[in-house]
Amino acid sequence: MNQRDEAKLLEQLEQWNEADEFSRCIQAIEAIPERERGYLLTVMLSRAYSNLAVLGDHSTHGEDDEVDGNLIRHAIELLESVRAQGEGDPYWNARMGYSCLMAYSSATIAYEYAKRWLALAPEDPDAQKLVRDCEKYLEEEKALELDWSEREEIIRRETVPPADDDILGHVKVHIDRYFGVYTQVLTDDSDPEYPLEIAVIPPRLEHDYYTLVTLGLSRHCMGFPEERRDEKLERAELLINLPRDWKLTKADCREERWNWPIRMLLATARFAMEDPEVGLESRTTLSEGEEGAPLAEDTDLRGEILLCPGVFGEDSFFCRLPDGDEVNFYQVIPLYREELQYKLEHGSDALLDLCPDESLEVIDPHRLNVVTDREQLGYDPAEMDNAADQIQKIRALHLPVDELSACNLMAFYLSWAMKRGQMSNPFLSQYREVVEAVQAGKGPDLREFIRDRLDGKLSTQCFDRRGSGFAQWYAQDNRSNPYVYRRDCRDIALAGLEGRVWNSIAEKEAAYLLLPYTEEIRQSVDQLLDERYAEFLETEFVDDPEERIARAAEGKPAVIPDWDGPLFCYASDRVAQDGCKVQIMDRLFPEREDMGWESGWAFYSGDEEDVYGEGDEYDESHCGFYDIRDICRIDPDIVPFLKLPYSTTKMRGRDGAWYEVTREDKGEEEP
Repeated sequence: MNQRDEAKLLEQLEQWNEADEFSRCIQAIEAIPERERGYLLTVMLSRAYSNLAVLGDHSTHGEDDEVDGNLIRHAIELLESVRAQGEGDPYWNARMGYSCLMAYSSATIAYEYAKRWLALAPEDPDAQKLVRDCEKYLEEEKALELDWSEREEIIRRETVPPADDDILGHVKVHIDRYFGVYTQVLTDDSDPEYPLEIAVIPPRLEHDYYTLVTLGLSRHCMGFPEERRDEKLERAELLINLPRDWKLTKADCREERWNWPIRMLLATARFAMEDPEVGLESRTTLSEGEEGAPLAEDTDLRGEILLCPGVFGEDSFFCRLPDGDEVNFYQVIPLYREELQYKLEHGSDALLDLCPDESLEVIDPHRLNVVTDREQLGYDPAEMDNAADQIQKIRALHLPVDELSACNLMAFYLSWAMKRGQMSNPFLSQYREVVEAVQAGKGPDLREFIRDRLDGKLSTQCFDRRGSGFAQWYAQDNRSNPYVYRRDCRDIALAGLEGRVWNSIAEKEAAYLLLPYTEEIRQSVDQLLDERYAEFLETEFVDDPEERIARAAEGKPAVIPDWDGPLFCYASDRVAQDGCKVQIMDRLFPEREDMGWESGWAFYSGDEEDVYGEGDEYDESHCGFYDIRDICRIDPDIVPFLKLPYSTTKMRGRDGAWYEVTREDKGEEEP
């Protein structure tokens, strides 16, 4: 587009904007190919989307204060696409300020853009007004948070211990302890025979969202066969998590777009109360029919699954009553049709392995589908941390640190693991000089090493068997664990920043990014990691019964001393202890988290069932993990095949030659 045509279009856009014809602005700009729009038209397109979201064409939203969340988020995305050009532009900061104020429940982010706008245009009255408005909103937010805190403290202090037979009283105490103190109760008396209440817990540290928990379902017992009475599944309550900007006033709850998760929660509870013989265990259902109907107009979520509320820790799963009964707590999670089908075919665990905790933790009507959008979701179960994610937080929260600080926690952890000899063989083969330098106290800045040589990521595949196990237990952001590395580091930061005024829960949660990269902090983190590792070994890695010594390898020469792959393989005792030749070698896909230490190879003599008996029993008692170098010492014939791909199976024929075998069961899908 030449300058003359662009000038004419800009003039027309201003006319349409003044007439509140924002859709016409969008249509005109989007008719131009994206690569030809340039900076100014992109900003104008963002303005049109934000105005359409807030005002609507011809001010259709002007009276009801309704904001279209999808449109306003798209407006912000457009501005982000030209951030490099816009950060020094007063108008770009103005548009960001207005959009963020409408998009987010807190004015914290909008305030930063408003201040930047004012700094760039100190005489602009609109910039001055936006700064004042943001300051007013922030004061109201702090007052509200203080009010909530005071109400929580009063509730905890004045709560009278329930009588032994007061089931609901014990449930309320359990909710306060594990989910948070509720400050609001929604009442549903649509069915007088089955009255229900819903406790509303406001956003709080570690859980920056609303949690809604049913009150009253546990008074009804579900039917289970006599042989299962010991499992104590008869009583239950349900919960859901909603974003902090979800509207929960009585008026809002009458609207479909805000009401449908509550309706889903109540429908599931009433299902259990009205048909107690069916129960709730492993409930998986579509809303209606084989295909299911969308749960609401603005979402394609079509059904639900019930899971233990893992993000609140295992102790939250059930409330023990004085008479020995238990009340089980289930989280209601809406799913897409494809996700439900995947769960039914592969199981709940397989579905959850496709996505991080946060993907399903909080209801999002427009989230990615963890089955059909796997590539876009880009979930790597081996990933512990990613600098790109932390840089995004630094920018969004405007934290006063440089972007290299995004690697601080990863560098502390990696330094500790290197010094304690926890690196995997593939990692050592590639970065031995770095590991040895760190061990000698002369290492490079590991933040730069992570950024430049590890692509800004830390993975469980960097570590050996115990190191990987510990990383999965502690260093990945598994919020169901009693301890999480990032959360512990956040607490160290908060202790050093006592008295700081935090702009939001999200900023306080990200306090770990403010930990300075100093020797003093590194030593504190080292001490923390030592304590957690000792606990891990005590609770999770007792005696390590599966790691065995291949006695048959003793006295035999090494044949692959320079092996650079994962060190562990699976083998039967017929090979490892009795020294039998390998007749069957099978390479399956290990769990992706374990690919740093587990090769995927399994080696058998072929006569295990004759010696140990048929079935799987011999697998547990007469097979285990061995050092692959020792198995190669026992049978050097397998060495040429070790680099063959996953899903390879070879058998030795009577002539002594190796033949590839096609097997129906190839193990897990390729990671």
